[in-house]
Amino acid sequence: MSSVSTAKTAGKRIIYIDLLRIISIVAVIVLHISASLLTRTNDFSTTSWWVSNVFNSICRFAVPVFFMISGAMILRSEVKSLKDFYLKRVWPLVVALLSWSLIYGLFYQYYLLKSDMNALEFVADYGYKLLTDQNYVHLWFLYAIIAVYMTVPLISKFVKACSEKDLRYYLLLWFVVSILYRLVSDIVYRVTDQYLYIPSMNIPLFMGYLGYFILGYYLFHFELPTIWKHVLYNLGILSFVLTPVLTYGVSKLNGTLDEMFYGNYSITSFLMAVGLFLFFKEKDAAISRKTNDKVRRVISSVSAASFSIYLVHLLVETMVARSVGVEASFIETAGSLIFNLSAVFAVSYIAVKVLNLNRYVTAILFGGRG
Repeated sequence: MSSVSTAKTAGKRIIYIDLLRIISIVAVIVLHISASLLTRTNDFSTTSWWVSNVFNSICRFAVPVFFMISGAMILRSEVKSLKDFYLKRVWPLVVALLSWSLIYGLFYQYYLLKSDMNALEFVADYGYKLLTDQNYVHLWFLYAIIAVYMTVPLISKFVKACSEKDLRYYLLLWFVVSILYRLVSDIVYRVTDQYLYIPSMNIPLFMGYLGYFILGYYLFHFELPTIWKHVLYNLGILSFVLTPVLTYGVSKLNGTLDEMFYGNYSITSFLMAVGLFLFFKEKDAAISRKTNDKVRRVISSVSAASFSIYLVHLLVETMVARSVGVEASFIETAGSLIFNLSAVFAVSYIAVKVLNLNRYVTAILFGGRG
């Protein structure tokens, strides 16, 4: 197994990472536009529910891949100054969180709810929701990524001091604690109505999104044996196929939508994310050879805007997305989802590019990105 040269990749666009960002932001939009149909009915035999379930299921890799990309990119650099790191990496995310919590708070209270809440009440509500992570549905990601970034000054030293074998041990233990144990616990709960609790599985450093972060670093820097890659590819493909079927099965048993296989720590989401990351890494050289400069610039532009698109897309969705009924046909449901995806993505990208014409707006809304 060989390590990827950091010197070769530092400060340079990596096309497969850019493509993963684009695919993941598209997948996030699909998750949100398909969610309403999934939760609107408990009749799991309708065509519209199945179409939404399939679309939603095959996009569940999105959030894990975003964390993996972040780990692959940020952990390769050395943190020489805590002050510089916080000013460059953490503070812009905090500013974006403050700004978008305010924007979505105003949008939710006065546009969606038509609330008569006065300014003082709104400020109190805004502050409470900001502190307790009860903002708009997708802003949880900012809390999570800020928390992970705060560990980077230490974690970057940790991963560089570790051998490949050490990192494999960390990832194996994280997989057991965060993925496998959760799967077993979920199964036990659905069979017995009691969660399985094993105190020795409560190991903070081996829980949460930090594992995906380090996994991204590991997969970016090290080559897996061919047999491992083939196994992970096949398990990833199998997970894309099984997730909608398994979701149907557990939902049917529960009588309402059961998101056991939708979660970011579900075994299927994990396998989809790993398989997709490895696939694009493997195809990087071939994609680079076949991609001209014009296409590269487009890919780079969309990739750079992905974080900003994530922040703005739910506002756009509310304004441009079309709804379909529960009894809609396959053509109507699929057509609506494809139209909504195209419209939300295009309008969000254009809005981001227009807003980025002003560097102060870019700094306040998007942390200087986009």
